[in-house]
Amino acid sequence: MIFETRELVFTPTALKKAFEWYATIPNQSDLPHGIITQVIPRQGGGVTVLIQQSGASKLREVAFNASKTLGALLYFCRKQRIPVPRDAEKDIIADGETILIHIHAKTKVTSPSNHG
Repeated sequence: MIFETRELVFTPTALKKAFEWYATIPNQSDLPHGIITQVIPRQGGGVTVLIQQSGASKLREVAFNASKTLGALLYFCRKQRIPVPRDAEKDIIADGETILIHIHAKTKVTSPSNHG
């Protein structure tokens, strides 16, 4: 067995871009229309997305739990062609202004085939 461990670090800029991409998904209902001004990591891996809506004086806050945040970030990885194995274990951690995704993958070792 081969074990692989990787860590993806999402800076504040990358988090904002990831949720801007997420907002463009057809029929998604998590984020209202507006300009994403900031994405704030929360303890446990969730985030709060701050959105400036047209005509509103206050920013709207939309909370994402860790599972939803992970989904949004993995969607961003797919769109940016960052390879993340589907069957790998993934942990999401808030670390100050960043979000970390730890990826733990296992690969079975095979023997060479006996093709002459």
